[in-house]
Amino acid sequence: MTRVLAGVGEMLQARSRRRLYWVHAIWVTILYLASIVLFPPESSLDEFVNYKTHYYSNHRVFFVLFAVFSRVDFVDTLLKGISHLVALGPLYFISSILFFAGLVIAAITRNERYHQCYAIFFLAQTTLISFNLFRTLI
Repeated sequence: MTRVLAGVGEMLQARSRRRLYWVHAIWVTILYLASIVLFPPESSLDEFVNYKTHYYSNHRVFFVLFAVFSRVDFVDTLLKGISHLVALGPLYFISSILFFAGLVIAAITRNERYHQCYAIFFLAQTTLISFNLFRTLI
């Protein structure tokens, strides 16, 4: 998140030398909003915070934003052309569906076991997809 905020600061400071792109702006906004939901307001710095309680009281908003993020990714990929979408292969489609379905379920349920398992699954899936994508870029 620090990189997102630093990037926004750089864009603002060099706005005469930067051409903004609406798709990029949507990504930044969604990531920023999702990160805000994860932490209590700074005004509560002196208060005791139970992050488990905070997580479950905000999980719906966070996961809905993340589900929107995953759909924006698909639209962004589609805007790059059908050939680009097809070149990503079946792994992209499968992981995209799994991400979206998992995020929607996480938004709906408060089941602690689901959230524990999904957090591990999401981390593993993201890592595997990233390594696979990186390998194909070399």
